[in-house]
Amino acid sequence: MMTNKNTYRGFTLVELLIAISLIGILTGVLLAVINPRGIQARARDSQRVSDLAKIKVALENYFADNRVYPSNSDSVAGYVDISTFSAVLEGKYINKLSDDPKETGVLCDNANEWRGYAYSTSVNGTSYVLATAMETSSMGNPCSTCTGCNVKSGKGMLYYTTAD
Repeated sequence: MMTNKNTYRGFTLVELLIAISLIGILTGVLLAVINPRGIQARARDSQRVSDLAKIKVALENYFADNRVYPSNSDSVAGYVDISTFSAVLEGKYINKLSDDPKETGVLCDNANEWRGYAYSTSVNGTSYVLATAMETSSMGNPCSTCTGCNVKSGKGMLYYTTAD
């Protein structure tokens, strides 16, 4: 005996729409948990710390040869962009001075999002401060000496390192 039974295989349109909606919701939740922008900001902050460490080594080598750190006496505010010393440091003490991963302005402006590497030295050239603005507050040393027309702290914290 033969039956005339139709069997359908596959999904209906409604089932497909529900499955796609669930995948979209789960993806949104996953992206919110992972926070890729935060991960990128922390990666750039790590790069800044690494760059300042390299610049610090170059400055220490300069000091070993000259018994004084490069002077920034032409700066009224006390801080200059480290790239000012590219002619002095590059080649002999460092291959190339690094740029901030997200450089957005000049050192002494009114922007709240300044990114770069700032340098200041003492009057007698025996000490210095290297500073940068971090994007996240999870990294960084509070820079109490960075005031006035100098490093602007964007959303994060200022990070600095000094002579040993």
